[in-house]
Amino acid sequence: MRIKKGSRVTFHYELRDESGEVVDSTYNGEPVIYIQGEGEIIEGLEAFLEGEEPGFSAKVTIPAEKAYGVTNDDLVVFAGPENFEDDVALEVGSTVETEDPDGETIIFRIIEISEDKVYLDGNHPLADQTLDYKVEVLEVH
Repeated sequence: MRIKKGSRVTFHYELRDESGEVVDSTYNGEPVIYIQGEGEIIEGLEAFLEGEEPGFSAKVTIPAEKAYGVTNDDLVVFAGPENFEDDVALEVGSTVETEDPDGETIIFRIIEISEDKVYLDGNHPLADQTLDYKVEVLEVH
């Protein structure tokens, strides 16, 4: 069976960033299971897998626009330290969670801390990056 909209797909992947460093891999763990056409994986990878079948294995380069997007300056915001719970570690590089008006969870990375402001970045850490994937389709239902 070939991958088409609505297919339940099981696959392994290895993800490398622009420097060639392995960022993530499922080969030593559980494979990914997703529904084709539901936007559960990045757009470029979903399009690449369309029409393939179990046993398909390949490498693909996905541009930032079809991966995690380009940086959106509107997602860089700041808040006062008093806006955080006492148990939240305010350190550059750490992450904090909040909810948008619809109740969806948003994760922000702390990118800078000054005396009266904590600067937060809601962009994906891999925004602006061209990504290299190695994929292997295991099952299609």
